[in-house]
Amino acid sequence: MGNEASTQVLQQGVDLFSDFRDHLVKRTAGENAASSAGDRAALLETDAAGDAHDIRRRTEQDAVRLRKEREQVRSRGNAGWGGSGLAMSGSKALIRDAERLKDRQAEEDVLFEGEMHAQSGLRSARNQANMLRIGENRSPVRSTLSLGSKIYGRN
Repeated sequence: MGNEASTQVLQQGVDLFSDFRDHLVKRTAGENAASSAGDRAALLETDAAGDAHDIRRRTEQDAVRLRKEREQVRSRGNAGWGGSGLAMSGSKALIRDAERLKDRQAEEDVLFEGEMHAQSGLRSARNQANMLRIGENRSPVRSTLSLGSKIYGRN
């Protein structure tokens, strides 16, 4: 009887250890999946930030190229006026100033559209990353203000 009781106690200990080990494996797998989702989400956001930086850099280059092209066209016209010995005044000067303003606005439009494209890419990546986090039962990245009482340990 003593031998049978010690075998039962030993078996219960082995079963308890097995259950505990299974619980730890499941918990670790869940944490790894959540961690993996968090890492993938962070990678999405980092890639989007890099893409946004590239878009902004290319947009600035496009704006500089546009400015140079337009300045060359204007300078040829100004050189033509200067070579003719005529003074530019009146409506001709107003037209030249209006064209310069139009060129500056076109440059600003290129910069604005590039910034909107970069912001759109960042927003899209943030949404995808948050959906990935939510899908893995993690909380999305939020602002400090939106966290509210969770900061102070209240639900």
